[in-house]
Amino acid sequence: MQDLKHYRQYPPMAKCLRVERGDAEAERKKLSESGALDNSHVPARGRKYVYFPVKEGGRLPPCAKLVERRLESRGERPKSLREALAGKLSAREMEELVTSFDLVGDIAVVEVPPALEAREKLIAGAIMAAHHNVLVVAKKTGGTAGEFRIRPVEVIAGEKRTRTLYREGGCSFELDLNRAYFSPRLGTERGRLCALVKPDERVLVPFAGVGPFAIRIARAVPSSQVVGVELNPDACAFFRKNVGRNRCANATVEEGDAGKLMREKYAGWADRIAMPLPKDAAHFLPDAICALRKGGMLHYYSFGGMEAPFAQAEKDVEEAAGKAGRRARIVFERVVRPYSKKTEQVVVDAVVD
Repeated sequence: MQDLKHYRQYPPMAKCLRVERGDAEAERKKLSESGALDNSHVPARGRKYVYFPVKEGGRLPPCAKLVERRLESRGERPKSLREALAGKLSAREMEELVTSFDLVGDIAVVEVPPALEAREKLIAGAIMAAHHNVLVVAKKTGGTAGEFRIRPVEVIAGEKRTRTLYREGGCSFELDLNRAYFSPRLGTERGRLCALVKPDERVLVPFAGVGPFAIRIARAVPSSQVVGVELNPDACAFFRKNVGRNRCANATVEEGDAGKLMREKYAGWADRIAMPLPKDAAHFLPDAICALRKGGMLHYYSFGGMEAPFAQAEKDVEEAAGKAGRRARIVFERVVRPYSKKTEQVVVDAVVD
């Protein structure tokens, strides 16, 4: 008899419901609520479809597309990155480990300290073991830099790509991390602004990137007019795709220099301006105030020290308004997120009369 242990063991075949990736979460909830979802297997994710294992005799949606596919049996997943690496890294290496990471679509963007570079493949594998929705692990290879504010990444595990589809607030955004700036950490802020915009407002978003602020606002308030301005042609290409993807007829993409466009084409046009450019944003404040009508609202993002996080941002806005012969009234401010050990990202909302 041949020794079968030398042959590759393939996962078993399972009956699956095939759904498009954009509908996956909604369909998963329906299957779970109806008791048809087979939790003994791990769903499979492809570029276009997600395959959910279903129980024999389970109640399925009408016209369900059922296929046979090999699925991994669901074992006990580690509950955290530290648990996944227990016994694989030394105590000293564990102290160096950065356990937090940004999840952009199905890409985990991680920071690998220099002391752990030789262990990056092990760390990336542990992330994928602990988080089944991660298909790519990419490490940061530098800081945000260049004319287009891109923070480069390098894939260290999973599929060899930096392009993904990110979902937030009922919207979806196609992007490439090495071609356009994007931060998932501003999702709460984007939701906050959506709740503030009134019907028929004109909203201007300089430094719009691939469109997350502009598109979420346009979707939330269909009667508004939203213009996103972006200099990076790659980001603009994704922005235009995302406008179509999210069916935002009231969102417009302006490719070009934000300062010049605010001073010229959009002077006095906006009821509200959101400036999601924390670094060097003060340089563009005079242009933004020029574009803002009297009594308009400015959302200004900046950095501040831990002891007095809002002091510099307040000064920036008030001085820029004063130089334009106008007055800024601070009406709201909050810490958006910690940025470093001594610095926080903040937002200051001001009515500019």
